[in-house]
Amino acid sequence: MTDAALDEFRAAGRMLWEAGLVSSHGGNMSVRLPDGGLVVTRTGSMLGRLGVGDLVVVAADGSSRGEPSMDTTLHRAVYEATGAGAVVHAHPRHAIALSLAMDSIEPADAEGKLRLGAVPVVEAEGVAEALEDAPIVMARGHGSYARGDHLWQALQWTSVLEESAQVLWLLRAMGKA
Repeated sequence: MTDAALDEFRAAGRMLWEAGLVSSHGGNMSVRLPDGGLVVTRTGSMLGRLGVGDLVVVAADGSSRGEPSMDTTLHRAVYEATGAGAVVHAHPRHAIALSLAMDSIEPADAEGKLRLGAVPVVEAEGVAEALEDAPIVMARGHGSYARGDHLWQALQWTSVLEESAQVLWLLRAMGKA
């Protein structure tokens, strides 16, 4: 694990936490390695305060030293289905609320329409398959899963989704959606 990789995880995790996209111990992130393995956050880690011990290398065969995220199997499925370079799982509260009422989150704001299009809402077992066609999906009532070429791109999709969900929420409160 390089210092640059640790710095990238720390910066992205801190931004997720500061933006309120994860709780103190919620969410997880991973980056695919060239050999087919991945680096993933440790189960129960605090994304806003990641340290060296909070990142776990998982070999291509699934073995690891340490306790990788409980979502590691899902991250591996996303990499296999999409060829992505990174995965970010967050708990954006407005998007979660909408996922309990909708089968697809359709942004009304210009950036959401441009960047995301319709965001599928699926059951947890459908996340990897849905990410084949969309950069981000919602696991109904649970949270978002974004894939990207790198952590920053997956973070961008996550941030745009929550902003779009907040706009939809405000429109609904005004009786406009």
